[in-house]
Amino acid sequence: MTGRNSALGFLLGLLLIVLALLAGQAASEKNFFFDPDLQKQAYPCSWIADWEPRPLNPGVEDWLSVPLREIDEPSLYHQPPTDGTTTLRFTFIPSFSPPIVMRIDDLHGPQPRFTATRVLGQIRLVLGPNRQTRELSPSEIQPIIDHVGRSQVLDLIPDSCIAGIDGGISIIESAGPDGYRFINRWGVHHGPVHELGWLMYQLTGWPEGDQGAMTDLYRQAPLAAGT
Repeated sequence: MTGRNSALGFLLGLLLIVLALLAGQAASEKNFFFDPDLQKQAYPCSWIADWEPRPLNPGVEDWLSVPLREIDEPSLYHQPPTDGTTTLRFTFIPSFSPPIVMRIDDLHGPQPRFTATRVLGQIRLVLGPNRQTRELSPSEIQPIIDHVGRSQVLDLIPDSCIAGIDGGISIIESAGPDGYRFINRWGVHHGPVHELGWLMYQLTGWPEGDQGAMTDLYRQAPLAAGT
């Protein structure tokens, strides 16, 4: 009887350890702003041909999520729309200018809503020159829907080369019935990622240039300059 109790006690103890480990992993993953699988799966580099595919560096999670957390942007990975709609977000992080975050909720619905923010350090922003939110008209949203469908930009895979010496980081996220998508590129001057960022930035009405803006990186190339 004593041996049976000892074996049962051992199994219960082992079960508690396993449950604690699973709970710890779940709690850890809840702290991620982006999909934690980005640090597990291997991705190629879009601009270094002989780069061996590898996961995104773990430090990228904290680095790229900082401007989004500062302005209380939701984690689209943990908080996707629950009403069957689609949310599209474009985050632009230049080298020497404030980050810009642009989000469209209910992308394909009757009342798509646009929120744009220029991140300014630790300052908590309110509606005004650096933050805006409004509904988009059909003529405003249609070019973006057309581009997403035509270019298949949301079918691109993440890029393990997240940054270089100089340039801007572009991050596209989408969450909805098709699941969560994360696409990142560094220093793009043309192509579907560049074009989506520029189309969304034009909705802000903010000026072009380093101090307002998508920086010279986005002013150098026309929208149709390749794929």
